[in-house]
Amino acid sequence: MLWDMMEMAGYKNQSQQLHSKFFSRNTAKSLGPHPKASQGSDFWKSFMTDDHTPIEFSWNWSTKRKTPSVRYSIDPIGHSAGTLIDPFNTYDSINLLRKSLPLAPEVDLEWYEYFTKALTITGTELTHQEFISSNIPRSQQFLAFELAEESIMIKVYFLPQWKAMSTGESTLSLVEKSIQNLGLCDLSLVTGFDIIADYIQSFPEKDRPEVEIVAIDCINPAKSRIKIYLRSRRTCFDSVVDMMTLGGRLPSMTEKGFLSLEDLWCSVLSLDSSDVILPENAHRTAGILYYLELKAGSTIPKSKVYIPAKHYGGNDEAVARGLSEFLKKRGQCMVNGSTYLSGITQLCKHRGLADGLGFHTYISCAIEGDDLNVTSYYNPEIYHASRF
Repeated sequence: MLWDMMEMAGYKNQSQQLHSKFFSRNTAKSLGPHPKASQGSDFWKSFMTDDHTPIEFSWNWSTKRKTPSVRYSIDPIGHSAGTLIDPFNTYDSINLLRKSLPLAPEVDLEWYEYFTKALTITGTELTHQEFISSNIPRSQQFLAFELAEESIMIKVYFLPQWKAMSTGESTLSLVEKSIQNLGLCDLSLVTGFDIIADYIQSFPEKDRPEVEIVAIDCINPAKSRIKIYLRSRRTCFDSVVDMMTLGGRLPSMTEKGFLSLEDLWCSVLSLDSSDVILPENAHRTAGILYYLELKAGSTIPKSKVYIPAKHYGGNDEAVARGLSEFLKKRGQCMVNGSTYLSGITQLCKHRGLADGLGFHTYISCAIEGDDLNVTSYYNPEIYHASRF
């Protein structure tokens, strides 16, 4: 799947060989027991995807390129994951990160080390009863790789729920404290986060968007970003606009940017109008996901929305058709000129796209002036019944 994604995106053969070799020699060894041997995900229930597949691929459709770039995220699973030796599966993340360093010439681990201490635990902080009785997803850290022609950019995602539980505070309070301590070096980070916190706290407590993840780029902190991921249970399009502007605290969208967002929303979800109310869904990952980006030297956060196609799309074929038409209008396609729909059909080999939802996880977008930077995310569904 990774090879096909790079090939359709126009990566040179040398680049395909480089990234495929790293994947087969390192990434694949961090995917846990082979599904055909385990027949399920009980060994380690990764929070990466809803069926616990520990890897997610993506195509980024930048406004600056006709074809996409390739990325993937992984919840590295070690042999002792979930056991008393390594209850929170911390060892393999460190191991895979170490192996990726030679391919990342701009890597800087200052913020990685800081947030690992600030937002995660090893397991010794909790009693055994607290550990086994909580319904908090066990995953605490994901790695992500953006694939350039001859290198990778490393990103790390931190899930702070266990740390918050061990300290007896909310995830919002924990993340706020970590930003404040980091902001001693750059007050713009604190100022930017204060805008986010003020918006969250403007809601009644039961309706507040929940802090899910904090992510960073593993590069020089002066160039890096801190991304605060929020999940909101509000699912109407008006609430999306409200979240992306933090209730008017961020600059308003241009009319063209608004119309592009509305077009993407309706295209991906097969809606005739953005006024249509999405169906209720009680799943843990239902609702709409967002991130707010903080960067050194900037006091105004940037926003991005993740549309959960996996919960609200018609089926994967409908999602693919909708996104294919959207990209076609922007002149974006595969390197050979074929459509997004034909590309996705080639990637999803284990079942028909029309046979359900879940191959597409999210379709995300950030507004850049009058246009959108779009990313489409995929779950390989390694535990799907059709694979057995």
